[in-house]
Amino acid sequence: MQRQVRLLGPPAILDDEGRCQLVRGHQAWGLLARIVLSPRPLGRQALAAELFPESVDPLGAVRWGLAALRKALNASDCLVGDPVELRFPPGTEVDLRRLEQDSFDVGQAGDLLEGMEPQCSAEFSVWLLAERARIRSIVDGRIRRDVMRSLALADHASALRLSELAVRRDIYNEGAHVLLVRSLAAAGNVDAALGHVEATERLFKDELGVGPSAALRSAARRTVASAPAGVSPLAHVRSLMRSGLAALAAGAPDAGIENLRHAVAEAEKTSDSHLLAVATLELGKALVHSVRGFDDEGAILLRQCTELAGARGYDTVAAAGFRELGYVEALAGRRPSAADYLRAALEIARTPDELAAIHAFIGFNLVDWGKVEHGLGHYAIALDKARTAGDRQREIWSLGLGARAQLVGGDLDVADRWLRDCLRLVDDQQWLAFRPWPVALMGEAAIRRREKPATQRANLEEAFALSCQLRDPCWEGAVARALALGFAADGDPATALDWLDEARRRCVRETDVYAALEVEIVASKVRILRELGRTDDLTVLAREWLSMAARTHMDAHAASAAALLAG
Repeated sequence: MQRQVRLLGPPAILDDEGRCQLVRGHQAWGLLARIVLSPRPLGRQALAAELFPESVDPLGAVRWGLAALRKALNASDCLVGDPVELRFPPGTEVDLRRLEQDSFDVGQAGDLLEGMEPQCSAEFSVWLLAERARIRSIVDGRIRRDVMRSLALADHASALRLSELAVRRDIYNEGAHVLLVRSLAAAGNVDAALGHVEATERLFKDELGVGPSAALRSAARRTVASAPAGVSPLAHVRSLMRSGLAALAAGAPDAGIENLRHAVAEAEKTSDSHLLAVATLELGKALVHSVRGFDDEGAILLRQCTELAGARGYDTVAAAGFRELGYVEALAGRRPSAADYLRAALEIARTPDELAAIHAFIGFNLVDWGKVEHGLGHYAIALDKARTAGDRQREIWSLGLGARAQLVGGDLDVADRWLRDCLRLVDDQQWLAFRPWPVALMGEAAIRRREKPATQRANLEEAFALSCQLRDPCWEGAVARALALGFAADGDPATALDWLDEARRRCVRETDVYAALEVEIVASKVRILRELGRTDDLTVLAREWLSMAARTHMDAHAASAAALLAG
């Protein structure tokens, strides 16, 4: 057995025979975690200031901590120098470095330095809070990904084990319960699935005051594609798909999705695997884009689609499935998983319209990750491919979301041009459902150019009314935030705070939240509280901001929140 370093869960260093080596003090473990997770070697002075601020001899405490760790590792030439170099002995296995490996057992992954709270500086406490949230998010994303893969491969035992783990890790996460119910139903335990639905509904109502969405009960179908009891499948799969897609286009999502469910059910009875892959793809896309709260069921179907299409060489279908999975993960802030899915899509996509969509989603994920310049490069490619393909809706989407990236990057002129082009195309294509987004961004851009907020208020109020009519939580939240920024710029912080509270309430009312928008709303509220000098409220909200940003891999926001708390 090789030497092991465990920092997830209660920390431990195990020797070659599996015996636990003694390391005294929470600070020594904090020191090791700080060094292992740093992207570059850290100087001893900085480590001393973070970990031993109250020590009479901080540098001596660092030397003592490093010596204790070297003894536990039985290695004299590791954790040496200034800056400190890791240099673990060959063959040393560190759990933090194995998170993305298939052989890593996520079931054994607890929180970073679980049970330990080193008495250190405010800077280290903030760092530890952020890293715990970030790593927990990676583990949760890995569990989710493995559950969906197990379901796609009909490995019911693994799906049940991992989905039960997901629920234990976050009992109030509806998505985890959806995965467990789907796993139970897929394994043939429909009664158990319905029992868990009822127990979860009681739990949520008792503890949260509101029940879970309809997606939870929907996941208990005997198969994801089966019709409700007493309803016979229609005769022809392709006609079902056409009618389902037509209903979706006409704004009747319930009817459209029910038809697509029947289409999948009928396709399962045939020997046409391509037809089944396409029907599953369309149902998965419909659940993700057409109804709120069904992203989890949609993602399970999309994963099944990619497994089937990949095995049969249906590259176009597989690329679309991976692309949509990437979008779902990016929307929720699971950025490493999103990047993996989108990379898989990019490897097999060929046509301009396929590539336009994939590059747009890659840009979407990267910008919220804090990699703005890289993301803008992908938006530029997406626009070029969309125009080549004549795909106006993809061009609109790339202009609208890309304009937000330009705002984040500080290029107001380009953002303004993209938004004007976006709105012109929206009106040309009569894509009314997308209009609130560029209007919200126009309002924010105007404030950054120091225009009078009142010049945009009428447009924003109209966009907010449209968003409410569309019942789109993302658009409602985005426009409400833009209105709040206008009132703040007008010197009316009280009204601005009310609008930000309204923006967040609307943004999170469904389970498939646009994570980056919620973080932006919280960040805006933090800035106003800071200007008002409301220190107590500010500190509580800033900690929440940091945790949310770290969990959703919004690195720039996490850095800003950490700096505010440490300062």
